[in-house]
Parts: sequence; C-alpha cells; structure tokens
Amino acid sequence: MDWLQTTLVIYGRAVSKGARLAVRNWPMFAALFVYGAILNATVALAVLLGPIGGIVIYLVSALCFGSFLASVEAIVRSGKATLNDFRRSFGMYFSDVIGVMFAQWIFVMILNMLAAVPNGAAIAAFATLAAWVFFNAVPELIYLGHYSTMEMLGESYSFIAQNWIEWFPINVALGFAMIALWDLLPDGGVLWTALRMAVMGVFVYFTMVVRGLLFVELAGSSRRGRIFRHRASG
Repeated sequence: MDWLQTTLVIYGRAVSKGARLAVRNWPMFAALFVYGAILNATVALAVLLGPIGGIVIYLVSALCFGSFLASVEAIVRSGKATLNDFRRSFGMYFSDVIGVMFAQWIFVMILNMLAAVPNGAAIAAFATLAAWVFFNAVPELIYLGHYSTMEMLGESYSFIAQNWIEWFPINVALGFAMIALWDLLPDGGVLWTALRMAVMGVFVYFTMVVRGLLFVELAGSSRRGRIFRHRASG
C-alpha cells in the first residue's frame, strides 16, 4: 500500500505540474503545425529528388523531432519555452535522433529477416513489443541524459527494468486519453479542424512534459527511497 500511495502522489505531482506547464506554454502547439508543414514540403520535394529523396525525409524528420524534444526540455527544465528556444531548437539533438533512428532501421531489417523463417512472425512481434517496452524512455534520455546511442539504449533498459511498474500505468492512461480526446473532438470545417489540432497539440506537449517530470523523479531516486520520503512527509 505504501508503494501505491507513493506512486499516486508522484502521478499527482507530475500531472498537475504538467497541466500547468502545458497551459502556460499553450502557444507551443503551433510548433507541431510548423513541423507538419516542413515535413509535407520535404515529402513534396523528395518526389523530385529520386533515390535520395528518402534520405532527405529521414534527415528532416530527425531535425524536427530533435527540435520537438528540445522544446519539451525547455518546458521541463525551466517551465517556459520561448520563441527563441524554438528557433534554437533546430539542430539540437539531431545526431542523437539520427543515431536512434539508424538503430531502429537496423532493428526493422532484422525483424523483416526473422519474419521470413518458420514462426518468425511471432518472434518478430515479441521482439517489437520488448523493444517498445525497454526502450520507451529513449525520448527522455535524449534530452535529459545526453548519452551515445548505445549507452542511451542501455540506460533506457536499466531505467525500465527498475521503474516499469511506476512508468507504464500513467503512460498507457495518457495514450488512451489521447485517442479518446481525438475521437471526442468535433471534426469538420476549417475552424473545427484547427481547434481539434490546437487541443491535440497542447495535449501532446502535456503528455511529453508529464513523461519528462516523471522520468526526472523516478531516475533520481529508488523505490525504497521514494516510499521512505512519502512516509516521512505523511
């Protein structure tokens, strides 16, 4: 019971602070429109570039995702992401994201080879689930950990192995909440579509900020230490 009470208190802190920060930084939802516009333009250009078009999409995707993580970092660390933070974010964590995407590409190639052998599809499905579980904290480690790619994967595995029971319930709940919110929001017409995207953009940042806050708290303490602090504060 002590563990459950302690975990719920941690969730309460992360969600309440994440909500405040998401509301305070609500203009950042516009960044997702910028990333979408950049990626759409890149796809249109890639068609004209032939074989190297795929590489260009790959690189620009890494650029945008690194920028997104940098803006989340600014909110988590300082509570405020400014326009200057957004401008400076392009190029930040580019090499880290490229490294992770390359590792993911190698992993997918291996899965494709596995799928061709007897019972390979089941093995590939299990490997995919295991990778999603043990490398789930990689986005937070990119901007809060600053490791090399292989170190990052190892640190994510270690973090999940130690904190999986605290990490996943709220993350799964946020994932379902995002799906439900998308289905509930009206869609039709320019205004409603813009409103839907704006609300979803704020919720995406809220989710990522909650993950960042939770990661900081869990990575900086042991389960026993958290329970002890909870008892002492009670």
